[in-house]
Amino acid sequence: MINRLYTVSATLTAVIMATSEREAEIRFKSNFGEIKDQPIDAVADEEIRTERDLPDDWTVDCLPYGPRDNALTIGEFLDVLPPAAVRDTKTVDMFTAAPAAGEKA
Repeated sequence: MINRLYTVSATLTAVIMATSEREAEIRFKSNFGEIKDQPIDAVADEEIRTERDLPDDWTVDCLPYGPRDNALTIGEFLDVLPPAAVRDTKTVDMFTAAPAAGEKA
């Protein structure tokens, strides 16, 4: 198995009692230690293959989250990343039933 880099987005919803939206945001951040124990919906967005794929606040000098047995920076990881696997889309046709006589393909 080859490790790869992915961006992952998460949504965490909490109900906060506050006198304004701004105060609710502040209380959310200050209570995050408790809130983070709530269920989080996480979705992998896309694979990071180049520096251009990185989110705005990430650089090649950052360490990605994940296993720490080989702590490469993002840039070091991208330097040794194997090329993307090329999918053979023509082979898929082999597993599709041929059109019956008189039908269009």
